[in-house]
Amino acid sequence: MHKRMMVSLKSIAKLVCILSMSGCAPYEAPNEDDLEHELLFSAWNIEGRSIHVVESGDRNKQMVLFIHGTPGSWEGYGEYLQMSALSSRAHLVAIDRPGFGKFSEGDWLPPLQEQASILIKLRELNRSALPVIVVGHSLGGTIAYRMAVDFPDEIAGIVVVSAPLDPELSYRRWYNVLASFSLINWALPDALNKANREMNPLQGDLVAMAPRLPEIRTRVTVIQGTEDKLVKFENLDFAERSLQQARFKSIPVAGRGHFILWEQPQLVAAEILAFLNESQ
Repeated sequence: MHKRMMVSLKSIAKLVCILSMSGCAPYEAPNEDDLEHELLFSAWNIEGRSIHVVESGDRNKQMVLFIHGTPGSWEGYGEYLQMSALSSRAHLVAIDRPGFGKFSEGDWLPPLQEQASILIKLRELNRSALPVIVVGHSLGGTIAYRMAVDFPDEIAGIVVVSAPLDPELSYRRWYNVLASFSLINWALPDALNKANREMNPLQGDLVAMAPRLPEIRTRVTVIQGTEDKLVKFENLDFAERSLQQARFKSIPVAGRGHFILWEQPQLVAAEILAFLNESQ
């Protein structure tokens, strides 16, 4: 009995490690003493969902909305909020999606379409006459695609980093299935359980969105690592085939995995600046 318990504990520990590596938050939170630019923190309630909002830059300029993956928080974009090249040109807004970060005690795991419809309401923060630029990493990038599909007049363009899009490549992995068992999810941290629950219906959400992807006509830049083990590189090929009406730019990054957002921030920032240059 003791040996069986030890095996179970080892299996749970292994699963925690795998899910941790498959998450979207291997960054260090910014130290407030090191901040060069003032950040404005606020809480928004949209349709009963609590959203933690962090802003920097000029609130009268074009808005750039950053959406994190799963799990994750606004802190994944802390470095971007502090970039003078961006903050001098735009109104930068990063969020904690409900159920994560500051409001992690809540549960918020609706379909992509509902997430997009709630997050678009943050456009009320946009004081400029220009539509919003959306930047999304991993599942945050998938939500950005959905926002571009559903709200074309509100979105100036999207920068997508390491995001799933092809339904055939977004199947449940063995560890997603294992983590769904009650004994296993009882032992996992809450953030990983929520991340797993978000990933489980993803394939169905992508199947539902796929027929509408050709409707996207705005600017789309997709950045994808060739060695990404979590979101396969072929998602970039699927995006290019599906978004033939969009002003599409693909950026394959050789030898890189899932965490380009933090490994090569200047690359991502340069694409955001390109969007700003075009819009303004």
